[in-house]
Amino acid sequence: MIIENKSKISFNPVTIADKSAEKKIRKMIEKLYPNDSIVGEEYGKKSGSTDFTWIIDPIDGTKAFISGIPTWGVLLSLVRNTKPIMGVIYQPFTGELFWGGFGKAFKKINLKSNNPKSISVRKCENLANAVVATSSPTISSQTFQTGLNEIMRLSKLDRYGLDCYAYAMLAEGYIDAVIEFGLQEYDIRAPEAIILSSGGIISNLDGSYPLTGGDVIASGDPLVHKQIISIFSEHSR
Repeated sequence: MIIENKSKISFNPVTIADKSAEKKIRKMIEKLYPNDSIVGEEYGKKSGSTDFTWIIDPIDGTKAFISGIPTWGVLLSLVRNTKPIMGVIYQPFTGELFWGGFGKAFKKINLKSNNPKSISVRKCENLANAVVATSSPTISSQTFQTGLNEIMRLSKLDRYGLDCYAYAMLAEGYIDAVIEFGLQEYDIRAPEAIILSSGGIISNLDGSYPLTGGDVIASGDPLVHKQIISIFSEHSR
């Protein structure tokens, strides 16, 4: 497998699979919806003449992909005037497909299945009972590191390095919160649509909305969400 590094100061890999997948998705969108805008991680923005934008992350979790770990996925979302309409998380290795929009979210075990399962977040009113996922125990922002340490210490169970699969598990009711830092728009818009459609809540670390990336909290229960925001607020003063 040929792996390129997109960064000069860290390891930010891209593979031929990333590039080929985005090219194929773009080609399909351009054929079906030629006037819509497209934003993709690998090939940037194509401006259209409608209010609709398709946002593509061909492989979210390339580091997991090149390591043979099936927590990566293909992300596709449709946004209208900055508001998410629908989102898709697809894991080709396991065959799992998650999608959400218009207040409903679903999962298929494989693409050939004709019986999608309705999914939703679960109730969890206290951080002490919560399963919380984040990309890494250490982050570049010292402003938020202390708050993250406290949140993970107080949670019932902490999980790391799940990439977009963490959001799918949140939407399905297995995880209670996901915290990530330094996201781009293509990282979060598909999970955002699925989380909102499955009954969850998603915001920036200070509770603000809408999202365009950056630092993000997604939760199944608004009470846990408020507790996490409160801890970050307290430790970033």
